[in-house]
Amino acid sequence: MTPPVTRLACAALSVLVAVLATGCSAAQTRSTAQPTSACRQPPEAVLPRTAGTLTEADSGVFCLPVGSRLAVFLTPPPADTTSAGRWSTVLSSSPPVLADAGTGVLTAPVGVTPGIFQGASAGRARLTSGTLDGGTWQVTVVVS
Repeated sequence: MTPPVTRLACAALSVLVAVLATGCSAAQTRSTAQPTSACRQPPEAVLPRTAGTLTEADSGVFCLPVGSRLAVFLTPPPADTTSAGRWSTVLSSSPPVLADAGTGVLTAPVGVTPGIFQGASAGRARLTSGTLDGGTWQVTVVVS
């Protein structure tokens, strides 16, 4: 006959194995069930040492390798002669992922809002800007 302590230890071990197995399969289900957004390459670069260039016409999700730079040039509509249609400074939602690299000596044409961003670490960040007359622009950048 098996001593009661040994039976109790075996029962506890059986429960622990069942819990661990359930936890592992649940964790696998959660990680595989999370949707992944496909990203695409940004449009062709217009500046040297950048991986691509985005404008107010671009939207969606773009890919950027860690260490690469991305240029942004937002232009108000041609018919807008007031400052209400000019874009505000382009901001990153996550500077540790997509850092403002500064525009350096870059001088943009009058009315154009420039931005240069560098993929600093793997992750996702949103670039956003807006106009005084209610226009909005945003894209998501996946840095990997």
